Amino acid sequence: MLIIVLGLVLFGCSNAKVTEKTGDGKVVVEFWHGLDGDNALTLEGIIKDFNEQSDSIEVKASFQDNVQQQMSTVGSTKSAPTVFMGADASYYRDTAYYSQSGYITPIEEMIETDSDFDLSKLNESVVKNHSLDGKLNSMPFNIFVPLLFYSVELFEEAGLDPDNPPETFSEIEAAAKSLTSEEVQGFSIPINTSFIYNLFAIQDELVFNNDNGRSGEVPTETFLNSPTGNDIYNWIDGMNKAGTFGNYGRTWSNTQLAFSSGELAMYLDSSAVTGIWLDTLDFEFQTAPLPVPEGEEWTGVNQASGQLWISNQGTDEEQNAGWEFIKYMVSPAVQSEWAASTGYVPVTPEAAEISPLKEVYNEHEQFKKAYDALNNTKPTEATAGPSIDKMEISEQIEQSIENLIQGKSVEDVLDEAEGKINSILQE
Repeated sequence: MLIIVLGLVLFGCSNAKVTEKTGDGKVVVEFWHGLDGDNALTLEGIIKDFNEQSDSIEVKASFQDNVQQQMSTVGSTKSAPTVFMGADASYYRDTAYYSQSGYITPIEEMIETDSDFDLSKLNESVVKNHSLDGKLNSMPFNIFVPLLFYSVELFEEAGLDPDNPPETFSEIEAAAKSLTSEEVQGFSIPINTSFIYNLFAIQDELVFNNDNGRSGEVPTETFLNSPTGNDIYNWIDGMNKAGTFGNYGRTWSNTQLAFSSGELAMYLDSSAVTGIWLDTLDFEFQTAPLPVPEGEEWTGVNQASGQLWISNQGTDEEQNAGWEFIKYMVSPAVQSEWAASTGYVPVTPEAAEISPLKEVYNEHEQFKKAYDALNNTKPTEATAGPSIDKMEISEQIEQSIENLIQGKSVEDVLDEAEGKINSILQE
């Protein structure tokens, strides 16, 4: 019996996770992310700087094509990375999925044991946006907000004032009519669920019950087929029937291509594309806040983002090292560099007051519009956006927009979408 017990103890010890360290004794932090292109190069530079200034931690970053898919496989195993970045494109699903996964250490727990970290230094609406049932499980990192993008040249050719962009639904309709010609479509929205969510948010309206799934209970009902939803769908439907709305499908880049080629005068997009447009467009463009229906007060927007999560599969030493890395990533200096290089919005307001972001905002007001939209957002459950781990919901909303553009009535589209979404929520 003693031999068996000793064998089990030794077996258990041999399978215990041991802190990984470099040859010179630094704790290794494995970090997964899904960024590519110029943003990945900027990220690599920031990580290189972190490693050089740290005498106790070495971050080893690797690109993963689908972080959530990879984590669903290894999240509960010793193969999980210490820190990983949720994808900004699937932010609404990631927050709920990872929070309920059982394989993360909530960021709030790290903050509670760290007297040096002041959560109030982060943007209040960002913290609200990323909290679930009042708890911050991940650290927001690369924030972006939706904006109206428009061509200054096409505005001027149509006799419109580019310094006074449309602010309401009816003003967008009127401008789209003036801008539309045989060669140019006046307005468009990529067929993507996030824009529908945001058109609710700017009016401080919920898309789902249970406070958009942020009150501790998952949503069981959608408000898509509400007066707010009807206003939004009728707005799109009116422009579509008038021939002033461009349909470029669900592939986001198709809408962007239409704009960059001069075939689309104005459209809604992520602020993260601002830097790319400044570098690549051969015409002047401007940005503005999302429009609201007449008589409605602009309340704010959802912020999508890539969030930084800590895996609970690492040793305490690895998790603490991961937390030090995350704190570095949201420090004012790093956030200033990141936002200035990419067009994302800093989660730390102080970042906008120092170089290089301060100079970028002074030189390029297109960047500043996103920052202003974030700072003017009132923290509510509506502007925080839905927290819902069901990909089928997005599919139904995007299908409803396609049905609308293809000629179905607003009433039929919303009735059908409401029924299908509620069935999914109540499964």
